[in-house]
Parts: sequence; C-alpha cells; structure tokens
Amino acid sequence: MEYFGTNLTTHGHYTWDLSGDYMEKIGLMPKVPFDPYTINQNRVKGNVVFCKDFAGFTIIAIEGSCVDTRGGTKSVFWERENISKQEMIERIMSNKLSKSIINAMPFDVTF
Repeated sequence: MEYFGTNLTTHGHYTWDLSGDYMEKIGLMPKVPFDPYTINQNRVKGNVVFCKDFAGFTIIAIEGSCVDTRGGTKSVFWERENISKQEMIERIMSNKLSKSIINAMPFDVTF
C-alpha cells in the first residue's frame, strides 16, 4: 500500500510505502495518474472519498492529517489494483502503519 500525507510526527506531505515494518519515504509527489491534493479538496476534516478503478488504482482519500492541523492537509491511501471499498478499508485497518495513521487523527474518520 502507498500513502501520501504526513508521517506520525512531522508536518509535510510526502509519498510513503507502507508495505514493510516502517514507513519508507518514496518522494515528494507520487508517480501516479492522479493528484492526491485534488481528490478530497476543501471538505470537513475526516471526510472520506473513495475512488474505485481510477486508472487501475483504488484510492481512499481523507481530508486532514494525523499531525498537521493546517488547512489543505490530506491523507491518501492507494493500491495499484481494483478492489472494493470494504476490502480497501480492511487493508488500511489491518496494516499496522496505516492503522496508526488513522488512529492518530484528531478527528473522526467515517469510512
């Protein structure tokens, strides 16, 4: 699973690989056919947008960050395959890294 957002301790959005035992920084902007900043824009913190089969990706975008309280922050998770919303949620919540990100958010996330 890949993620665009902050880590658990510092401000600043980066792209991360969450498939291992720790968050591995991939770079600043992901090399994907979508802009993570525009998927979930100007909404209430905790608002969730689900995109299925977006150019072969499944995406869950959450307005807000686990550590950065400024406006315009995002937490975007994706898999490079077409899966259901429920399966994507299960993958996020069964991955210790992505679950830690969700649990650290200072607002409710309603999938």
